[in-house]
Amino acid sequence: MNKHELVRVLESTDFPKDSYSIDEVSDESLCLIHEGKTWRIFYSERGQRTEERSYPDEAEACSEFFERLKHMLGR
Repeated sequence: MNKHELVRVLESTDFPKDSYSIDEVSDESLCLIHEGKTWRIFYSERGQRTEERSYPDEAEACSEFFERLKHMLGR
């Protein structure tokens, strides 16, 4: 899954839109951003990145983001 496919999947779910952020850092949400050649997933809280993981591959990062979001929301 790439980023555009991930966005389509998320838009078709009932996940709260304020629980995640793609391409930008937003407080109190799970974030997926592309920095240089690395994809990063982290929870942003009060400007701090927690539980940050890095991935060199977009597909792996997007799949992991979706799984972490489901887990975070108890789905």
